[in-house]
Amino acid sequence: MASAEGIEEEFAGESLSCFVCKGIYDDPRLLPCLHTFCAKCLERRRTEDSQFTCPTCQHQVTLKSEDSVNNLPSNVYIKKLLNFWALHNRTREETSCQMCESEARVESICVDCKLLLCENCFTAHGNSPALKDHYIITLHDLEDPNSRSKYNGAEYCAKHTGVRMTFYCQPCAKLVCRECIITEHRQGRKHNPREIGAVAQKYKDELQTLVQKTLDTADALRNTSYTIGKELSSIATNCQVEKAKIQEHFAQLKSKVEKAEMDVVDKLEEMEKTQKEPLVKEKETFEENLRCTEDGLQFCTDVLARNNDVEVIALGQQLEDRLKILTAKQVKRGALKKYITFQHSTDMKCELELSCKPLVITDSPVESLPTTVVFRPQKGQVQGAPQVTVTSPGGQCVTLETIKISEGVFEAVWRPQTSGKHVVGVTTGGGAESTGEGGKRRSRAPEKGVYSPLIVEVGSNNPVLTFGEKGSQQGQFDRPLDVAVWEDRLYVADTFNKRVQVFDLYGTFCSSFLTTSNPESVVVQTDGTVVVQCGGEVMKFSPSGDLLKKLDLEEHCTSIISLAVQRDGGVVVVDFDQNIFLFAEADGTLVKQVGGHQELLKAQKFNSISFVCVDNESNIVVSDTLQNCVQIFDVCLNFLNTFGVQGREPHNVWGPTGVSADSRGNIVLANVGDKSDLCGVEHGKKLQVFRSDGTWVSTISSDGDKLNKPHGVAVTEDGHVFVVDYADHCVRKYRYM
Repeated sequence: MASAEGIEEEFAGESLSCFVCKGIYDDPRLLPCLHTFCAKCLERRRTEDSQFTCPTCQHQVTLKSEDSVNNLPSNVYIKKLLNFWALHNRTREETSCQMCESEARVESICVDCKLLLCENCFTAHGNSPALKDHYIITLHDLEDPNSRSKYNGAEYCAKHTGVRMTFYCQPCAKLVCRECIITEHRQGRKHNPREIGAVAQKYKDELQTLVQKTLDTADALRNTSYTIGKELSSIATNCQVEKAKIQEHFAQLKSKVEKAEMDVVDKLEEMEKTQKEPLVKEKETFEENLRCTEDGLQFCTDVLARNNDVEVIALGQQLEDRLKILTAKQVKRGALKKYITFQHSTDMKCELELSCKPLVITDSPVESLPTTVVFRPQKGQVQGAPQVTVTSPGGQCVTLETIKISEGVFEAVWRPQTSGKHVVGVTTGGGAESTGEGGKRRSRAPEKGVYSPLIVEVGSNNPVLTFGEKGSQQGQFDRPLDVAVWEDRLYVADTFNKRVQVFDLYGTFCSSFLTTSNPESVVVQTDGTVVVQCGGEVMKFSPSGDLLKKLDLEEHCTSIISLAVQRDGGVVVVDFDQNIFLFAEADGTLVKQVGGHQELLKAQKFNSISFVCVDNESNIVVSDTLQNCVQIFDVCLNFLNTFGVQGREPHNVWGPTGVSADSRGNIVLANVGDKSDLCGVEHGKKLQVFRSDGTWVSTISSDGDKLNKPHGVAVTEDGHVFVVDYADHCVRKYRYM
């Protein structure tokens, strides 16, 4: 009998674990791809259409609709190994014979009786006529294929309990038992049962032939794989050789490029030295003149500071002569016009020349503000109209309109709409003439010149001034709602502090005066009279803050929103009922009324008027917050124009509030936006500049010190706009022109 160590070694080379459940095989079934799994594991992977994939090789298996996983063939060898393994384990646990109950060593097991047998009982069991069909497994089976064991892996018949299937019906392709060949599979036209041994021999012969062919295929695959491996190795060797050639070639190129670079850099350094020398001498001359001027100026200043009349009289003429000489010195000089330019080509021919810089931006560009682009084409090239383009960080490209300002010099005005790095480029279309036969001139096809672009950093249009915080002290605010400018003074409606504060245009506090209630709108007439709207009241104050009179308007309007004043003193008022009133300045007599529930000729019906202002021609401009538009009327309240479309783009309007007009015909509009983070440019909280016809000019949405709740706005003659932010309790000043 085999030793326990021998059996352990025998099973060590065989896997009795299912790949899916990782446990010992339970009813092992063989797939068409010859991989084995537990029947239950396969059933769990089976889909509704009786398909599943082999977990090992991903081969697709499809069962017939009437079949189940149990119709797949069993792995006889695995089942035999499992029986051997069970025998081995039982002999380790039970060492006595279960038939004679002696202490004789166990060496076999009857598969049918489930009894462990010693050597004598194994012989007696096999000689018993009643037990002759039982199958017995011995431990010798692992060592000797020709052992006395009768077990050949046959299955029990499902229809006849306890009877093994020892015949094979070839037409039915089924294993059957002795009872089946008498009943269902009787020898005849449809059935041909034969003993398993005879049928198996036929299959063995056929399979042996196929095995030999498969071995030939395997040899061919092995040889092909070896050939491919040699080709891969050959490719690697070839590429290594070529890589060495490439590295050598480019090393030579690098050497040439480095030498060419050194030559050009040396030439550049010589040109730099030549260009700097006269400037260094010129600088020394100016510095010497500066020293002489400062010495003379200091001496004269000291004489005047000592206030000695005798000294002044004694030296007066000499000091006067010296100062005149110093004053007469010329300090004007032109800016550097010529720059060194680098010209290169693909064949490494490089040249440096001293010429005017072709593309220049005169100022540091700032978002929404105009800057000038100057273009000077290269000499000797006949130029057409140059085309200047600007590409923003987002990839949008705009073409600027260029004008010729002098011979060979063109200019374009650029108003960038976003901050960040922009690319400014220029292309030119040129033509040239040539002389043909007979001296006649003929034109040549236009050529295009492309110049190196400029990378320009555009700064954000952040406030030039911010002042104020929440509080009731001088210079502090509590939810200011409106602002007005008159000459060099700024008037702020400090609403919940019930006062108007006055500042200079640099934010320095000057004065303040109280109002009877919360001031919501403030304007200043041409004579300096301050007109303030507090709730339903309209009051006039002197420039020093003294109350002059109140306008009695309650007969016509009691819920005023905003007011404006025309050049002739006429007072324009808008109320919550969406009316626009025009009153005479002297006594508050109503001149005209539009809006409310009446239909407006050509104009949109008002929804939520927020602010009103008067432009340089006394036209009346109103902002409608909920309709996201601006409407313009003439001095007699006849409709002229409307503009504004809600959207997320910089030129779209989003909740307009404060509005103001300057003497250049521009309308500056504040947008309050909304509360979400998805509303476009700066969440819609922005200032915008439009022409009176509604043409969009620019948008201000700063990167730093952002607007929170912009409300009233007022413009200055030097191109600045003040805006009150009632949520931040402050005033911000921006440059918009």
